[in-house]
Order: sequence, then C-alpha cells, then structure tokens
Amino acid sequence: MEVARLNLCAPLPIVDEEPILDSMLGWLARWLRMLGIHAIYSPSFNDESLLSINHLLITRDRELFRKRSLPTLLLETSIHEEWLSISSLILGTQLVINMDRSLCPICGSKLVKVGREAVVSKVPRSVLLRHDSFWLCTGCGKVYWVGSHHMRIGKELEIARYILSRLKASCVGNNLLIIRNN
Repeated sequence: MEVARLNLCAPLPIVDEEPILDSMLGWLARWLRMLGIHAIYSPSFNDESLLSINHLLITRDRELFRKRSLPTLLLETSIHEEWLSISSLILGTQLVINMDRSLCPICGSKLVKVGREAVVSKVPRSVLLRHDSFWLCTGCGKVYWVGSHHMRIGKELEIARYILSRLKASCVGNNLLIIRNN
C-alpha cells in the first residue's frame, strides 16, 4: 500500500537540515524535533508561502504537492506512527530519543542539561524530589525531564521502528513511492 510519495526520484536519505512541515503536521514537527531534527513549522503557514521555500516540504495537501516543483514529500496516510517512519526513511533519522541531540518540541530550540537548582521555581516539588537531571529550552524556557511519559514515547518509537522495517522506496517515473508491506 502506498503511504507517501516524494516528487523526485532520488537516493535516500534526502539531506536537509531544516525540513518544512505544513500547518497540518504539528504532531510530526514535535516528534522530529525530539529526534534532533530542526523541523520548521507554523500553524499559520499558507500554501503560497510554501511554494518557493527551498527546503524539503512535508505535507498532506495533495494540491500543494502538485503545485510545488521543489522537493516535496506527500504523506498519504493518516496514521501518525507512519508519518514518523516515513520521515525517518526520507531524512535518514534514527528513531531513538537522545537528549544530547533533542530539540524543544514546542519551539525547536536547543536544550541544555541543568541540575535541580536551575529549575527549582519552574517544576512541581514532587518532580524535583524524583529527578536529578533536567533539560532547559534555550528558546522558550520550557523544562523537560525523563518521566513516566518516556514509556509512552518509547512505545510510539517502537511502533514506528516496526513500520519502518516494512517500508520500501521505489522510483516510478519522476516520483519516489513509499510502500508499506503488510
């Protein structure tokens, strides 16, 4: 089953330090940032502005895909874990969280590791008591830690890695089709 299509037939991975994600893909932008990819995203992007940006565009918008001559990846599935797997295949990204590389999922800025004393006024007391290591966003100031939510993140990534193992890329005409084998 075809799950995505790239508008050029090229070897993978596609090297782009700052892929652009259209306004429908906020979920994917957050996950790519956690994986260390500086994904550019805004909920207010409009199609006209995206037509000429010289970066890989990831979209679910078929009309935008047809209009754009620059590298564009059309996600034809509505399954979030498939979006993540396809993006990993196209960009050559490992589906593993590494806090040394992770970016802020909210704003995309760098995270720096800090001790408890740096976040004492920014996190609940119960979190301070249970954790020693924290990561502070250099852009928006949000604080992160490895908590119980990391189990959920790990499970999502495990599903995405399994899906990735089932993906195959094949050139047809001027397009690279991404097929998922069942």
